[in-house]
Amino acid sequence: MKVIYISRYVEPNPVGSNANVFRQAKYIHDYVDNFQLEILTWPKGDLWSGPVSSVTARPEVITVERHGIVYHVFSAPDRYDVPSGGAVQSEADWEQAVEYGMQLLSKLKPDIVHLQHRHGLWWILESAQRLGIATIYSNHDWGIPCMRTVLVMGNNQLCDGVVEPKKCASCIRTGRSSLLGRMNEKLVSTTVGEQIAHLASRMPILRSALKKRGFLTQKAESRTQINHRRATRVIERLSHCFTPSQFGATFFSQLGCPKDRITVLPWYHDPVDQAKILHPDQPFTITYIGRVSPEKGVDFIFSALEALDDCEPVLLRIAGANESSYCTRLRAKYPVSVGVHAVEWLGWSKVEPLFQTTDVTIIPSQWIDNTPLSLIEALVYQTPVIATRVPPIEELLVEGETGFMADFGSVHSLTDAIRRAVSRKTRIRSGSIIFPRMHRLDEYMAKVVEIYRAIATAGNRHEH
Repeated sequence: MKVIYISRYVEPNPVGSNANVFRQAKYIHDYVDNFQLEILTWPKGDLWSGPVSSVTARPEVITVERHGIVYHVFSAPDRYDVPSGGAVQSEADWEQAVEYGMQLLSKLKPDIVHLQHRHGLWWILESAQRLGIATIYSNHDWGIPCMRTVLVMGNNQLCDGVVEPKKCASCIRTGRSSLLGRMNEKLVSTTVGEQIAHLASRMPILRSALKKRGFLTQKAESRTQINHRRATRVIERLSHCFTPSQFGATFFSQLGCPKDRITVLPWYHDPVDQAKILHPDQPFTITYIGRVSPEKGVDFIFSALEALDDCEPVLLRIAGANESSYCTRLRAKYPVSVGVHAVEWLGWSKVEPLFQTTDVTIIPSQWIDNTPLSLIEALVYQTPVIATRVPPIEELLVEGETGFMADFGSVHSLTDAIRRAVSRKTRIRSGSIIFPRMHRLDEYMAKVVEIYRAIATAGNRHEH
């Protein structure tokens, strides 16, 4: 059986990211008999260090083997790159992208197409479905049905997860923060305005500049209706959907994926045998591990600590510093301390010694974080987590024991969550907290392969 993983994030040795998709592919390649596992990728700003195709006009691939895995690398026209943030591909671009994908898949001849990230290329699911190829989707965020991808509404409130075009249109309009963006939405809100926008976008003198600025030619309601039709059409025809949370199962079932084709499967991590090394005189230590970016809410940590002046000083360690302007501003403002609390900027670091020497980790996500790998990692290392109260994270934490929850977008609530964690310092360091057991990689992949085999068996029955 030939299975093709499709994703942008497939670098075997990423710096500052995880190798989740590669590890799954490598496991099947090394340990599962009668499976041919290959990866199809369109690299664009995703840490890929392998070769890149220079051919975009026609569906050609560069085939390369890395760590035993066969990669097929292609570069499609930029207009096939599915946008986010409220834009949508035109019908012509979508159809051309789907046809492009059909030609790619016709050459590779997979039995199953498994999309691991939707970023840029979920049209290839429709390509496979038109060819009669079984399709599987593992969701890492919410970006097929949710055009803002994060389930945070334009007014910066959490979405309830219900996808409805009129509601989504209002969310997108409200979320246009720039003056030009709001003016663009106002222009296309009427039929005449849409006609003017279409004419302007076709003028050679304006076309390039308008495209660069993300100029939109359709009203928000039209865009969300188009996206909703496509998302529903693709999701209801999936052979299977893997999602790491029960929230995700509910989310995708509303788009028509039958419940018996959805498997809730939290991410994996192999067990570790590592004792804590926390000296009695070591300050209560909070460690953030991950990308330092706005949606991760790292600035909320500093704001919360600035307000925390009624408990012992803590040590905050940031593992994941980068050269972004967001990170640079935070480092300049808080180089060694925040109020009475010490700060250490560690850059990208090995996680083992970090977990050995921390009391808690912190995940202050400013979106409905879809069961982050850092959460799974912390639980495996038996480290409590201070985290934003969003459904996928809540499903795995017990308040006051394995987790200390803070309300979304609330510095005050995060300060209180940190305070509660510090008050449990003795309990945390006692080693008596019971943590949930996470799937090992082999257990996770056994469930995935079981679905592959079931799909293949069903397909063989239909053929006969």
